Amino acid sequence: MKKALTAGLLSAFVAPGSGHYYLKHKRRALVFFVLAILSLTLLLLQVMQVAQLIALDIQTGVLPLDIGVIAAEITKQTTATIRDGADQIMYGFILCWFIALVDSVRLGLKQDKQDALTAKNAA
Repeated sequence: MKKALTAGLLSAFVAPGSGHYYLKHKRRALVFFVLAILSLTLLLLQVMQVAQLIALDIQTGVLPLDIGVIAAEITKQTTATIRDGADQIMYGFILCWFIALVDSVRLGLKQDKQDALTAKNAA
C-alpha cells in the first residue's frame, strides 16, 4: 500500500496526527494530536458543566424526577451551550482533523514520489 493512502487512512479513521506519525513527522503528529485532544477536552468540559447544572436542578427540586422534563431541559441547555461557543470548538476540531488528513496525504505523496525516484535511480 502506498504511504499516502496509509497515512490518509490513519489520519481519517484513527486520530489526527496518526498519519504524520506513520510518516515519521512526529512533531506535526504531536501538534495535530494535541490540538484535537485540547478541543475535545473543551467540548467535554462544556458538556460536564451542563450535566452538573441539570443535576443540581434535580437535587434542589427545581426539576421534577420526570424523564420528559429532564430530557427537555437537557435539550434546552445543550442548545444554549452550542449557541455560546461549543459549535466553534467542534468546528475547530473538525477543521483540525481535515487539515491533518490532507497534510498527511500530501506528505505521503511526497514520500511516495521520493521512493519512486530512489528506486528508479537504483535500477
